[in-house]
Amino acid sequence: MSDQLNLFNRAAQVLSDRGVWDQKQRLFYQARHDGLRRRNKPWPSAADLHFPLIDMNIRKFRPFYMAQAISSDQLANFVSLTQETQPAAQAAAEYFDYEVKHHTKFTRKLRTAVDTMLLRGRGILKITVDPFRDYEICVEAVDPLFILMPDAADDFGDADWFVHVKHLTVAQYQADRRFDQSAGTIARIKGSQEPRLADYWQDKQLREGISHSRSGDVIVLWEHYQKTPGGWTVTTYSAQAPDLRLRAPYGMPYKFQGKPSVPFFSFVMEVKDEGWYASRGLAELCMPFEVYATKLWNDKADAMTFGNRPLFTSDKEIPNTTNLRWMPGELIPGNVRAIQMPAPAISFDQEINFARGTSEQLAMMPDFGTQDPGSPMGRPRTATENNRIAQLQQVGTNDNGFLFREDLAACYRHMWGLMLQFKRQKLTYLTGQKLHTLPEQALHDQYLVMPAGATDQWDRQIRVQRAQARLQMFKGAPNVDQDELTREALAADDPIFAERAFLPSGQKAASEAEDEAVEIGILQDGFPAAVKPDEDHATRIHVLAGWLQKQQMTGAAVDPIARQRVQEHLMVHWQYLRKINPDAARQVAQQLAQQEQQAAQAEAPGPGLPGEPLPEQPLGLPKPNAS
Repeated sequence: MSDQLNLFNRAAQVLSDRGVWDQKQRLFYQARHDGLRRRNKPWPSAADLHFPLIDMNIRKFRPFYMAQAISSDQLANFVSLTQETQPAAQAAAEYFDYEVKHHTKFTRKLRTAVDTMLLRGRGILKITVDPFRDYEICVEAVDPLFILMPDAADDFGDADWFVHVKHLTVAQYQADRRFDQSAGTIARIKGSQEPRLADYWQDKQLREGISHSRSGDVIVLWEHYQKTPGGWTVTTYSAQAPDLRLRAPYGMPYKFQGKPSVPFFSFVMEVKDEGWYASRGLAELCMPFEVYATKLWNDKADAMTFGNRPLFTSDKEIPNTTNLRWMPGELIPGNVRAIQMPAPAISFDQEINFARGTSEQLAMMPDFGTQDPGSPMGRPRTATENNRIAQLQQVGTNDNGFLFREDLAACYRHMWGLMLQFKRQKLTYLTGQKLHTLPEQALHDQYLVMPAGATDQWDRQIRVQRAQARLQMFKGAPNVDQDELTREALAADDPIFAERAFLPSGQKAASEAEDEAVEIGILQDGFPAAVKPDEDHATRIHVLAGWLQKQQMTGAAVDPIARQRVQEHLMVHWQYLRKINPDAARQVAQQLAQQEQQAAQAEAPGPGLPGEPLPEQPLGLPKPNAS
């Protein structure tokens, strides 16, 4: 047990050393949720308000960070590091997206971690598997207060050791049979047993929720993680009784690409100084401005109280004011008059907006109001100023997005490693409304796993505009994948709709050709089939021309009415194609002209009628160089 006591003493020293940081975090939490109240009210009923500046800024920032993870049609992009398995990378990405979104609580817990990151400067996710529930991937958001980390470490990856403080009810503790279940042990570690800590810890080092709980039904456990040559070893004990062995030490089994993977991942608000406790959150950045804005708000309320309920004076002494009733129609003796209060030296609203705008600029979230908060008279901003502020905000938010996505990539790699280790038997997944099976060749860890999308994916309007601009700019370009352009344009508007609506060009062309062949049968019966504007007119023209050419080559008798219906139908398709896509119309005309020349050289008529100029042919097509 001496080794376990040594571990406890090291962790206790870290808890003692971080006392200042600990108190600051508790103060930040109180400032956000309850506010820092007035110490001395000028009178008992004076206002005691809380201007929620920290909470407002956190609520503004949180959707930006969440959009970095969930705004794209899938969570991550998989790029295979081996040429042989590159075609299966997309299937792996789709399977990963389906499993994480539908079979874990990742997105819900990520919101909590992002909120904690914005408040405290660091948010933490713990991602493990539960062997008692078919190795289900479990995601837990951990408050940094419950991580005891040496200050020399920057993150979990470079730490030599750290402690995760866990809270379990007695029932939860008893449900895990891997812990010591004796009644004496449970009685020693549950609730608050402060007198028993005297041998190990000074009273000043106690922390409610860290070493003990006031609830008699709560057990506080310390999971002490140590880095070893073979990976990570975990020792579990209680600060109430660190001499007790609650569970035998065990190793972390998680790996990715053959290397141990610790199941903790942190997201930092900023990168400046080295050390675990260096990152600041919005609470620390905005605390002075919230205190100042709260003071101004209270002063404004006090001024309104004096203005709405003025003080009175009289030229004559009023002996007993309790006999006076301040009601309409009452007679008040003496020359009683209200004291005129001077106007405030500054505008309270303007000064509050100044504090708010300054805090948002410090947090790299400039205020886009029409008034300049830094101007004494509230000068309107010019268009140039707004453009510059927009550019500055874009640079700042992109930098925040890059930092967050780096941490998110490490989290995704770990989860994919867990799926390879523990989830191989379940390989079916759903995309849109189609059920797929992940191929065996996609099950490997030689992927470069990165969050999907870009740092500005949080702005839906920008996503849609960019996708539409690309679609228009590169439409018809031979060296650009047209299917990918179309898929991106659909996904920018609605990823789920894109999965249902998108049809690859080859598959659509085959479907259109088959449908046109059916319509030819209808036309042969003399029925004029309708032409729809959204059909693939080029493909259907080729099918119609090919049928006419086949009839001519085989010498089959064609009903003149049927021939006329087919030619009229082809003409309508041609008119639509020339209107919608003139370039494609020219290509179709050239291709049919080449076919006609080849047929003429073979002493065979062209597709439809011989020798007349193209505009007068029953095909209805102009010459290849016509517009």
